[in-house]
Amino acid sequence: MTYVVGAWNAVCDRCGFEFKNYELQKEWTGLRVCGKCFEVRHPQDFVRGKADRQAPAWVRPETDGTDVSVGSGNEVNAGDL
Repeated sequence: MTYVVGAWNAVCDRCGFEFKNYELQKEWTGLRVCGKCFEVRHPQDFVRGKADRQAPAWVRPETDGTDVSVGSGNEVNAGDL
């Protein structure tokens, strides 16, 4: 092994073996790992959710709260129209 200026011994965060600092790579997890332990981030981690429309396709308008059931005195008769 040849001498490299600025190189030092470093330990792989995953396997614990000793390597030179330039042999380690920073992984997406933030760990410094050797080439054998290096894993690529899975593409499924980058999938974004699609917005889901919660409202139904059509609805009836809100009522004003008036009770128009039979016997309430507020019902609409055919003769009143």
